[in-house]
Amino acid sequence: MPLKAGARNGPQRLSAVRPAKSEFLKQVVDLKDRKQFHNNYYPGTIVTDEIDTSSGYIFVSEPFEEAVLYNGAFGGEIIARINKRDFDVGVTMYELRPDGKYFHLSYVINRASYAKDPTERALLTPGQIERIPLGMNKIVSKRLDRGSRLVVYLNVNKNPFSQLNYGTGKDVSDETIADAKEKLTVEWSNQSYVTVPILRGVP
Repeated sequence: MPLKAGARNGPQRLSAVRPAKSEFLKQVVDLKDRKQFHNNYYPGTIVTDEIDTSSGYIFVSEPFEEAVLYNGAFGGEIIARINKRDFDVGVTMYELRPDGKYFHLSYVINRASYAKDPTERALLTPGQIERIPLGMNKIVSKRLDRGSRLVVYLNVNKNPFSQLNYGTGKDVSDETIADAKEKLTVEWSNQSYVTVPILRGVP
């Protein structure tokens, strides 16, 4: 399912059809700002009335016309261009139920430089379009009722619960806030997509 740009403000579209025209959604992250967090993958509770939409991008599918089974692990590929040599990307999958509540299905967080091969670091080239596979995440099996929607939350990892990647290309453990002078600029391509393990014909 492609992550398709929609309205300028508010949720974007999680479409079943890949966009014919290539477009980008821009996100700027101040890595030295300790007041704003970018935390899209630690759920406070599995079921919640709302999710954090203060940063990143939310993509929402059309409602299912029949009950389906989410069975397995989602995958896909994030296509993006950044101004640094590395960054951490997070993707979270939710069910938006007909009653308006969100059910946290799964998440993945990847260090872009290790996304293709976890044993060998490959730094990004600033200003160049990069393809970042999402890799493996938790296997989940859950019935999604008629009228439910899938929600994908795409964001840069920047929160107090995990290591912060400033994108210099140095070993991240050796980086300090002194490396955060330049803001991280991410251009997310609408050619990015997620693969979703949906089984139909659920009684």
